[in-house]
Amino acid sequence: MRLPRHPRLLIVDDSIVVRRVMALTVRQLPELVGAEIDEAGNGAIALKKLAQVPYDLVLSDIRMPLVDGFELLRVARQELGLRIPIVLVSTLGREEDVQRGMEAGATAYILKPLSPHHIKMALRELIDAP
Repeated sequence: MRLPRHPRLLIVDDSIVVRRVMALTVRQLPELVGAEIDEAGNGAIALKKLAQVPYDLVLSDIRMPLVDGFELLRVARQELGLRIPIVLVSTLGREEDVQRGMEAGATAYILKPLSPHHIKMALRELIDAP
């Protein structure tokens, strides 16, 4: 996956602490230096932003109020027609949950509790993919 020199990312999670940890971690990746990072506290806000702003990558929780991550993914792919990488980040670690996310169009699935190392590894795999 080739990201622009200064990519625009959207981090979606109902926890401000998790959003900040993800944003700090993303900023530590040399490949993402200069990235512009926006945040959304739930899927409904994220969908509004995705409809208005051209993002290069989305990191989204699944369990959120109003619109969960699965619905966010469905709308982004089917209704908005987005083909950008969307990474689901969740405590839902059962095989069925991961499979549901991947079948819905997730590019990757990261399990919580979050570690900066796991976020970096997943993003590097995406960036290095053809």
